[in-house]
Amino acid sequence: MNVEEYTVTIPREEDAADEPESVKVWPLVESALDTIGADPSTRDAARAAMEHGDGCVVLGNYLNSEAKRVHEMDYRFKVPLVVLAAEQAREDETATSIYDPDEGCVYFETEVSQFSFHVYKDWTVDWSEVADEVQEDYEWSGKDNQTWALDWLMDFLDVPTDQYMVD
Repeated sequence: MNVEEYTVTIPREEDAADEPESVKVWPLVESALDTIGADPSTRDAARAAMEHGDGCVVLGNYLNSEAKRVHEMDYRFKVPLVVLAAEQAREDETATSIYDPDEGCVYFETEVSQFSFHVYKDWTVDWSEVADEVQEDYEWSGKDNQTWALDWLMDFLDVPTDQYMVD
């Protein structure tokens, strides 16, 4: 299936006013890529990453890291991409998702690292249904993943680092 057609249905908490509906993920990711001024190779890497659960995680980490640079990120991608990451990771067994309701965070454990996505503001989403596990006081390493965000994203293209690094 073409990543531009990927959709997710975001599970809602019982008292949420909105009924769950299908959401296309790529247009939201593309809007975030537009906001950061992503170049063509970064866009290609984003498409390639979305084909894998851990790739969706790495893509989300990359977009979060770039938000610090542009200061006006279009965060509409976050919830659908985290939901897609959890679904795809279950299918391809590339990551485990853990929701910590006390911290308001969805964590992903991949072969590369642990990643965190703060979701406490997205209160109408039933995160316990999204994640593989619910664990209070989850022990996250606290490691800064944003330093390597672009490198990890580009790994999904199999492009040598020196071909996309700019002086």
